[in-house]
Amino acid sequence: MSKKAILFIVMSLAAAGVRAGGPSSFDVVMEDYEPIRNALINDSMDGVNSHGKAIADELRALGSDFSPVRAGATGEAADVVREKLPEMISAADAIAAATSLEAARDGLYELSQPLVRWREGVAESGRPAVAYCPMHKRSWLQPGEEIGNPYGGMPRCGSIVSK
Repeated sequence: MSKKAILFIVMSLAAAGVRAGGPSSFDVVMEDYEPIRNALINDSMDGVNSHGKAIADELRALGSDFSPVRAGATGEAADVVREKLPEMISAADAIAAATSLEAARDGLYELSQPLVRWREGVAESGRPAVAYCPMHKRSWLQPGEEIGNPYGGMPRCGSIVSK
């Protein structure tokens, strides 16, 4: 075997090991989702666009090399993730381009809908809670049970609908 072939195999195995031991795309997306949610709770656009771009970038990377393991989802949820990737990328792009709180909130809602379905295939220990606001008729994901409604005007309005 040539040195190039051996180097290629070693590099491929190393790259696979980094992904296998690293966070799933769901985890990466949630790391950027949470700062967006917190900014919107505080009626701020601080960091919203950059976190939206980071989510879009991660989703595009997942789309170019999709696997249930990389997605961090099992079963039907992995199929939903693959099917909903274009919708999620569009929503993340909308957040990245938002120039108003209303546009950012609309983008977050559009992203949250498929994320709620994605989380169903994530290990229970890594699942954020699903919360719902009956006034805005919108869901979102959040860690913990203390309501933090990102949709404006009522930061404590809503309830946990799924843990």
